Amino acid sequence: MDVKEIISKVRNLFSKSDFQKRCNSDDRIQVKTHNGKVLEKNEAFPYGFYAKAKAGKALVFCQGGNFDNFEILPVMKDKPVFRPALEDGDMTIYTGEGSYIVLREGGDLEIYTRKKGNVKVNCDGNALVNIEGNCDCEVKGDYAIKAKTFKVSASRIDLN
Repeated sequence: MDVKEIISKVRNLFSKSDFQKRCNSDDRIQVKTHNGKVLEKNEAFPYGFYAKAKAGKALVFCQGGNFDNFEILPVMKDKPVFRPALEDGDMTIYTGEGSYIVLREGGDLEIYTRKKGNVKVNCDGNALVNIEGNCDCEVKGDYAIKAKTFKVSASRIDLN
């Protein structure tokens, strides 16, 4: 192997590639590398995480520096997107449309929607649910409210 082949293999270890399309039948994605090679495979996600990007850049890891044995790492946005403010130990999951969830180190869970949509909450244990902002809230099912204090502030209350 000459120097040119070694340099080529090292350069090909990681290849920033353009997202082309998602194959709906089995969730594979198609990317095009910097040298025009089209690759198709499922993205390699960390345990417990999964996303279905619609556009952006993908990082291709080529084992041994050749495209015969490769992994496609998750697709990244190619333009800056809104990112929620975090403190040390916090984490967030967010969409390109601006909706996001923040998991705080102290145990809080914050859900923000930027468009009309549903927020679904299932609680086990001793959870406290605060709902803030201008929204319609619909509670489905049978629920018992047990509290030392139960406060309702509203300009109008309709009871069925």
